[in-house]
Amino acid sequence: MDFLKYRYLWISISLVVIISGITYGLVTGYRFDIDFMGGTRIQADLKTEFDNNEIEDMVYEIIELNPLVQKMSGGDAAVSITTDVITEEQANKIIEQLKIKFPDMSEPTTRNIQPAFGKNLIESSILAVTVSLLFTLVYVAIRFKTLGFSAAITALVALLHDMLVILSFYGIFKLPINSSFVAVALTIVGYSINDTIIIYDRIRENKRKITKSTDLAKTINDSINQTLTRTINTTISTLTAVTVVLVFAYIFNQQVLKEFSLPLTIGLVSGSYSTIFIATSLWYMLENRNLKKAK
Repeated sequence: MDFLKYRYLWISISLVVIISGITYGLVTGYRFDIDFMGGTRIQADLKTEFDNNEIEDMVYEIIELNPLVQKMSGGDAAVSITTDVITEEQANKIIEQLKIKFPDMSEPTTRNIQPAFGKNLIESSILAVTVSLLFTLVYVAIRFKTLGFSAAITALVALLHDMLVILSFYGIFKLPINSSFVAVALTIVGYSINDTIIIYDRIRENKRKITKSTDLAKTINDSINQTLTRTINTTISTLTAVTVVLVFAYIFNQQVLKEFSLPLTIGLVSGSYSTIFIATSLWYMLENRNLKKAK
């Protein structure tokens, strides 16, 4: 397969997905969870169907703040009430009113996160992702110095591609951006760079064997085709494991597992795509330009 022949098509597809997804997310608003923004969340199984508007009015009468009332996945009886930070006394009043209206409800859970904690979490998350990307850049630059520093640059661009695809996914499907988002991002960085290193390593080996008359594009295409089976098998086996977790999360209504496994599934596919179609295409374009300049 000639992967480089349609390199501009692969790059265009990625740009369309990223730009449209992030634009939609910015226009309609990203859903930042209380982990980042701070706030109070009360969750409970009411054991019977309920009206969101009625609960919103009830909560507003108690705290005089507009809450976000959502039916949690897994049934119509589970409710999540999110507000700005409120006192423990106000939270108890809301729970008391819920018990009066829904006497069979389960024991609720309450989370209260101060805005200062959310700010620290945002800063720590940005630092964690940035450090991981920088270490990746340094590692690839040292490991594949025979391919030139452009190999490290394109590997980093491929990782940024995966981060932006995940961000687009969160913007389109309105998944909550919380600590699970950071875990997904770091997991995808590790998975994607591992795949990229395999292909770069094969390109380096093949470059040692070729003659001066061998075309650079042929070397890259041969390297991708030689490692393609391994890439597909690794992706399928990893996706199988993640899919099992995702199915389990939906069957047993495990919200945290849903927020982790669903975007991780998209990220794994994006990681394989960026390795095969984006990183190698960009490296070829940069290296080809450098060769022309040298001539």
